[in-house]
Amino acid sequence: MNSYIWRQNFTATFTDQEKTVRGKLAFKTKDITWLETSAPVILPISIHSNFHEGFQGDFKMNAFISTIKKHVKGKITVLLTEKAHVKTLSLKYSNNFERAFEECLKSAHMLAQRYESIFENCNVVYWHSYICQDPYFKKIVELLEDLYSSDLNFQKLLHEDAEISYENLHHRESYMNKSLYIEKCIEDLIEQCACLLVLVNKGYKFQFYPGKPCLSTEYVNRIFVPKDNRISWIDVFLSIEKKTITPHNLHM
Repeated sequence: MNSYIWRQNFTATFTDQEKTVRGKLAFKTKDITWLETSAPVILPISIHSNFHEGFQGDFKMNAFISTIKKHVKGKITVLLTEKAHVKTLSLKYSNNFERAFEECLKSAHMLAQRYESIFENCNVVYWHSYICQDPYFKKIVELLEDLYSSDLNFQKLLHEDAEISYENLHHRESYMNKSLYIEKCIEDLIEQCACLLVLVNKGYKFQFYPGKPCLSTEYVNRIFVPKDNRISWIDVFLSIEKKTITPHNLHM
């Protein structure tokens, strides 16, 4: 049984020197409360996700942003999450946090340039400035670190999220020390939970992402945020239903 109750079809064309690709995509959500909302919405874009890989990624990103633009009346903010996993990623660079951040920021800039036309009329922001430099961010992180040391439920959920993250790694050989990965991942996850509370304080009502939220983030949203102020996570499912590839005629 299909659990997605709202669907919008989207067509797009991608052209390079060798071929033209036409695709038909489906944008689906289980939640419909976001439709035609005048509230501000946030779109976190993971810089390391395979969501935007290759021309299929271009199709998906176009459908993702364009459909939200079409059906949201409020302010749309694209959040490039270049610092959301930086502590974990620093393990790839001999625990060099600054080097990891430089590489992540470089990838975020490339992504912003690549999708500049698609992001048009959206407020495009970066995690390190929009979230980490928010005046409440550090205090919230300290609060959540205290919660981690005292709340067994929060501890359990963070460890579960970190385990899931490790199991989903594409290049696990870069993180041979699992216990160290889990430790760094929990630090990142605590900051991701803090990000949610910063976004609540900024007035966002809906968060769109092609995937489910972390268990720890849902927990923080539930125990810290009054029901009327909570951010609704909109899990977006995007599928390419049909694809036609037309090679260009190359004359010798």
